[in-house]
Amino acid sequence: ARLARQLSYIWHFEHSTDTPEHASALFAVPDFVGDACKALASRIRGAVAAVPFDDFHRNSARIIRTSVFGLDENMKVKDHFKFNANRLVITNVDIQSVEPVDQRTRDSL
Repeated sequence: ARLARQLSYIWHFEHSTDTPEHASALFAVPDFVGDACKALASRIRGAVAAVPFDDFHRNSARIIRTSVFGLDENMKVKDHFKFNANRLVITNVDIQSVEPVDQRTRDSL
């Protein structure tokens, strides 16, 4: 089933004025919002494709958060995801909606 999802992210740049490399890293990726959205969408698509639809329907928030942040050594969802190229740090994902695109699937739920 195809899903339409709307997410929002809380993010910041991890920066330091100690070295010029840290400052210049902030501008290393011209379209950092587009690149971040593409990268995170790819991670989410991969995770969603690996589980049956019913499992995703019941556990969508955990599956999405796990795909974005990953798991630590204790199998707990990590608290952030960092893009090293520009030091962009995603600290939260707000799952605003996840809906099937197909009308028949939507009606069966």
